[in-house]
Amino acid sequence: MRRLGVTMAFFFTLAAAGWVQAATIEFHGDMNNRFLIYTNHFDWLNAEQDGVLNDGTVDDNFAEIKYRFWTEAATDDGDLKGVFAVEIGGIRFGESDRGGSFSGDGVNIETRWAYTDFQIPGVDEKARLKIGLQPWATNPWLWNETAMGIMFEGAGGPMEYRLGWARGWEFENSEEEDDTKDVDNFLAAVDFKAGDLGEIGVFGLYQTGDPDEEVSDPIFPEKYLLKLFADQAEVDIYNLGLTGSLVFPMGDSKMFLNWDAIYQGGEINSATFVYDKLGVTNSGDFDLSAFFGHANLGVDFGRVILSYTFWYTSGDEDPEDDDLDGFLATDLDIAEGIALFEYAYGDDDYFTERHYLLDKGFIMNKLALEFKPTRKLSLGAAALYMMTAEDIEYIDGNGNFQSNDTIGFEVDGFVSYLLFENLEIATNAGYLFADDALDYFEVEEIRDGESDEDIFVWSARVRYRF
Repeated sequence: MRRLGVTMAFFFTLAAAGWVQAATIEFHGDMNNRFLIYTNHFDWLNAEQDGVLNDGTVDDNFAEIKYRFWTEAATDDGDLKGVFAVEIGGIRFGESDRGGSFSGDGVNIETRWAYTDFQIPGVDEKARLKIGLQPWATNPWLWNETAMGIMFEGAGGPMEYRLGWARGWEFENSEEEDDTKDVDNFLAAVDFKAGDLGEIGVFGLYQTGDPDEEVSDPIFPEKYLLKLFADQAEVDIYNLGLTGSLVFPMGDSKMFLNWDAIYQGGEINSATFVYDKLGVTNSGDFDLSAFFGHANLGVDFGRVILSYTFWYTSGDEDPEDDDLDGFLATDLDIAEGIALFEYAYGDDDYFTERHYLLDKGFIMNKLALEFKPTRKLSLGAAALYMMTAEDIEYIDGNGNFQSNDTIGFEVDGFVSYLLFENLEIATNAGYLFADDALDYFEVEEIRDGESDEDIFVWSARVRYRF
């Protein structure tokens, strides 16, 4: 906590003194107090799909804080801005090694953002350059996280555009003949706005890196996310995307449609994929060809919003060939369900941040209803039916081959109330009636081709934002 005190003292001193060229200094915060009220399977809530389902109840509860503070220092004309943010992430009450126990001292502060943002003279007033650790919003279904890079943004008429470079891994070249290459990412995106009727956008993301000529360390299907193995294999990947939204006025109501479509191609070479529950190891060079599609259709009646969400993430069918058909995300956070994804308010404890399971893709069908009886009170419920795009194949605990694709049916609900203008009190809960595909994640003693364990998660938060 001492480091946070020094950081905040610096911010307030800067604000009081008035920086030489800064006319405005803004200090913001997001103070999120989070509670896992109950879960019957805390063994499941282990990120990167490391969770397992034990035989019987593994219940738990906890309280934690996740606080983020940031300062924006800008010139009076807004041409120059500096942004710096720190975060105290997911410290549980009683967690001794991170300052949550007696005396409250521990190493627990991380840098969230640190970048310079300025207008480019001689181009146009909307042309800006951002340099440093910044939000990297390629697409929420591909890459939507913080990254170190340079982003050029501009606009002209109804068009907005972005050109960016980000480095995901840095490798030092220490030998004259060393072919080691850094992992680089190049983004180009254009959006066209049609006033209140919506917008359409296109983007391209090229990702390349060759950290080592030798075959990589094993890549398990649970780690099928680019940020987890980009330092282990040669990657040469391109992503082409189409996004958009439309709004159709209907008197006092409106219909809306949002969509995303992404094609992914390229190569992942010098890689070793290990399917340990199938007894298959596949090493060599691989051709990547995958697809993702998403649509969200709904009607906004004012106080009531009814929507249907569908997405299809392609999966890999044959783990023994040299074709990869499973869509590969880079780094993101998906909050479309409580039992599988990051919708529970204690969102540092979740099963997956991806919109797919293993390398088998995903098929989502979600019907959601939100009701806002007053300005301060919101209620919502959702029903989700989920499958994998390709069968999850494995050898069960009895030595039998199994192949399943049905994840199950989930019911979610939430209540949110604004106690003050900037203070929210909320709770949500989800119950997944697990189907046979989740047998893959059960411990060996009960892994028999049939689902044995449902999953229940109930969480809450008290969140102050300013």
